[in-house]
Amino acid sequence: MLAAWLLIQALVVISEMILSRISPADFSSGQPAAWLGALLVGLNFVWSAAGGWTVARIAPERPWKHALYLIVWGETLGLFYALSSLGQEGAGRLLLLLLLYPAAVLAGAAVQQRPWSR
Repeated sequence: MLAAWLLIQALVVISEMILSRISPADFSSGQPAAWLGALLVGLNFVWSAAGGWTVARIAPERPWKHALYLIVWGETLGLFYALSSLGQEGAGRLLLLLLLYPAAVLAGAAVQQRPWSR
């Protein structure tokens, strides 16, 4: 479960670094431009689904239980981050990420559990 969470975090950080280098003017205010924020939310969804797929793939047994643990872990850390960021710009994007994260992890786990993906 921890490996999947670290994978998600690494992919998120790397994609934000790459996009900030590609379009530095859109990150100039500390928060991404609206179009870039939407792209980052989409990428975060994909990376969270990849984490769900990974946790279901490497789980020794009960992959759905491990996916649930990943959701609880990610949401808990996300809530701590959200609470520490209250009143700052980007709160809407952070709330959206918290709402989409469980669906993304479950989608990734569901794809991995399909008979054709084994």
